[in-house]
Amino acid sequence: MMNKKYIAIIAAVVLLVGGFCFFKFKSSSLDKLMKEANEYKSYQLVCNMEMLENDELKSYQVTSTYAKIDDKDYYKVELYDKSLNQAQVIVRNDDGVFVLTPSLNQAFQFKSEWPNNSPKPYIYQSLLSFLKDNKPEKVKDGYLANGNMTYENDERVKTQEVKFDKDLKPVYVTVSDGDGTEVIKLTATSFKSNEDIKKDAFVQETIMKESKNQYTSASASLPLYPVSLMGSTLEHEKVSQIQNTTNHILKFTGDKSFTIIESAMTSGDDIDVEVVNGKMIDLIDGVAFENENQMTYVSSGIVCSLYSNDLTKAEMIAVLSSMQASNVK
Repeated sequence: MMNKKYIAIIAAVVLLVGGFCFFKFKSSSLDKLMKEANEYKSYQLVCNMEMLENDELKSYQVTSTYAKIDDKDYYKVELYDKSLNQAQVIVRNDDGVFVLTPSLNQAFQFKSEWPNNSPKPYIYQSLLSFLKDNKPEKVKDGYLANGNMTYENDERVKTQEVKFDKDLKPVYVTVSDGDGTEVIKLTATSFKSNEDIKKDAFVQETIMKESKNQYTSASASLPLYPVSLMGSTLEHEKVSQIQNTTNHILKFTGDKSFTIIESAMTSGDDIDVEVVNGKMIDLIDGVAFENENQMTYVSSGIVCSLYSNDLTKAEMIAVLSSMQASNVK
């Protein structure tokens, strides 16, 4: 009887110690992977991204490239809009942060901490930070992390789920609103690390030269109309020509009045760099910048400027993010 009791005690101790060792092994194994991943000298993540905006599904191919060169961090994100056949490239290099439209030789230069100023589903460091802050679950073929999430300029975002494979390569990212509806879905198609990426890959002139002829002009897409109207209606619409640029002017009146001026960027032989003094608003599928009572949204070769004394910053973002090719009259 005593022997059975001792055997039971020994078995329990073995199970306890074994379980502790297994947990410690799992934990140390993940810690080792995370340490290695955080020390990558470079990476390139290619993925498909879908975004839900006012019941419209936008589809992008995203290529995110990073390199640490001479203790400096360089980033390049190419957002290719599949429906418009237009690409926008955001790059951080020695000269600052630039938003490029290669097909048009157009560039905007910003003073910004991009991409470190807010989380992004296609920036690997952002995903590693999320994994660290949210207790990961070991699954059959990798790791899964779930947790609360906020994106500075998208009030819909409440939660995020990220899956990595067993080598800590991204598999997918889903971002959901408060009702559990997926508003962003990103699926990785390729991830390479510690490749030999040169500094030239982040120079705006090089990017423009390599990508200029790959995409088409977006002028045929205009005018765009906002779906989020903030209680206003379209009162007046006209087209004006200023210095060979066609401007579409939409005036909305109501509880919160505003005016939108939109135009397609025109192509030139030389790179046209516009230095932007306003604050950069970092959006997932593009950028905007704001000055007093004005916000300008740059995406896929189109510039939309919104003017209003009534709208808040969040409302301006909501209006500009809802622009699409459908008449609201």
